[in-house]
Amino acid sequence: MRYLLGDWTLITTLLYVTGIILLVIEGLIPGLGIAGIGGVICVFVSVFMITSNLFEALLLLVVTIALMALSLVVMYKAGIGSKYMKFLILKTEQKSEEGYVSTKDYKKYLGKQAKAESALRPSGFIIIEGIRIDAVTQGEYIDKGNMVEVIKVEGSSMIVKKINGEDL
Repeated sequence: MRYLLGDWTLITTLLYVTGIILLVIEGLIPGLGIAGIGGVICVFVSVFMITSNLFEALLLLVVTIALMALSLVVMYKAGIGSKYMKFLILKTEQKSEEGYVSTKDYKKYLGKQAKAESALRPSGFIIIEGIRIDAVTQGEYIDKGNMVEVIKVEGSSMIVKKINGEDL
């Protein structure tokens, strides 16, 4: 049977539909790409079996890509909040009250003195209140054993400067 875009037999239709389904599966559940690769192969094989010339093949591929893009947009719009798509969305929160923190709060050390446990060139380790912590200077070199003062805290970075005249 000859239609607008070639000869659609049962095998070519099954290959085409199977390819589209595999591409949708790959879009919903990304993994190793096996479903996506299989879907692309099925679509291309069916397109070349269906069409009789290059123009028809390209036209069918453009239509297929447009339909896939449209179906992904529709699935995305309908999927968010949908009972069918809720298993893909993480609903739990990692709250700081429950012990989840991305960085430690070093603001309590601001203005305090510490001992350089290693040479700071410009980064190294200091000992402050018995705790070993990464620190960085503002570009200066500080020898191991020198006393430093915490002058700035930015997130998890502690910036220190040498306290003049005090070596241990």
